[in-house]
Amino acid sequence: MQVHRGVTRVVLLAGRWAVKVPSLGAHRQGLRGVLWSLTRGIQANLSECEWSGSPGTCPVLWSAAGLVNVYPRCEPVIDGFEVDWDSIGFLAPVDRKPENVGWLRGALVLLDYDMSWNDCVACRRFGFTADG
Repeated sequence: MQVHRGVTRVVLLAGRWAVKVPSLGAHRQGLRGVLWSLTRGIQANLSECEWSGSPGTCPVLWSAAGLVNVYPRCEPVIDGFEVDWDSIGFLAPVDRKPENVGWLRGALVLLDYDMSWNDCVACRRFGFTADG
């Protein structure tokens, strides 16, 4: 099993599955930061549930009210891979980092497509940005 930590969520990779859960990682901001991180993680999971099924997204297979999202596990892109973002087919703005895409059944898909993050005033107030 592998664990990857983002700003608002933790991703557990186990076997054929990827599981995203809200993070409590904003502890440096005290209880308020922890609650912010938890809330943003739930909001991100719910956003991906809403966008799941859109062209170019890794599908959410199961969700428990945003507390836990389950996805099929994708293969990572190799270092140095040049992502053709237009070929993915997702028309909304995304954080264009190679680690946010992966291979699923031979197709390049978005792994992190939370749309609630875009232009988040509260996020900036706590000093968080889309790139960490």
